[in-house]
Amino acid sequence: MAGSWESERSRLTIAYNLSGALEAVKKSALIVVVDVISMSTTLEAVTEAGAVGIWGACPSPKASGNTLVNPFRIGQLAAREAKNKGAEVVIITEPRVGSCEERKANAADVIRGVENEGLPVGEIWPNLGAETAKFTHWHNKVAVAVTDAGGVIYDAVYQLGGMITTATVARTLGMKGVEPALKGVERAIAMAKKSPITLVAASSNALEDVLAVHYLAQLFIARGYCQFMD
Repeated sequence: MAGSWESERSRLTIAYNLSGALEAVKKSALIVVVDVISMSTTLEAVTEAGAVGIWGACPSPKASGNTLVNPFRIGQLAAREAKNKGAEVVIITEPRVGSCEERKANAADVIRGVENEGLPVGEIWPNLGAETAKFTHWHNKVAVAVTDAGGVIYDAVYQLGGMITTATVARTLGMKGVEPALKGVERAIAMAKKSPITLVAASSNALEDVLAVHYLAQLFIARGYCQFMD
């Protein structure tokens, strides 16, 4: 894991890719996955639009033989949350440009998990960032983002019992400028309580993710989140 600060006492670190996230879980850190294009932006947008729950999951083609992830279980858990809240499960996945059948195949394990709990999947939408919020009314919906980068990290961290949330620096339909970034920072601070926080760029090959985690780190410090443990 590569971080901005090397001290073992650091409360705020930066990491990259799934490997960095898994190392941070070992240190009991809250993982903040940053997948600007588009998983974390999509989930911020649908939360803003009224979604009552969000999850991330590994696509079925990547899950085969991968013991770190369990998208079937994510589907089950999303369905249980939906039943408890009187909601329905909606899946967000790739390909962004492609057929509904292709998206169903990509999310096949999550769909099986939802149906195993006795619920149908309400809708399946492409992962398009802020624009995803326009596809449907998100009130009383639990969203599951089945995506290659952020979804895989979310799934693996959850299977290990880690804490995880998302953040973005991109605009949503209702927020612009620094607002979406601050929303993610404030949510993470509230969730972490006294735990350390690790900002994870979902892909070290995506410059937007790499730049975003450094920008978000500065916001954490500006909001009074101390660099070192007391």
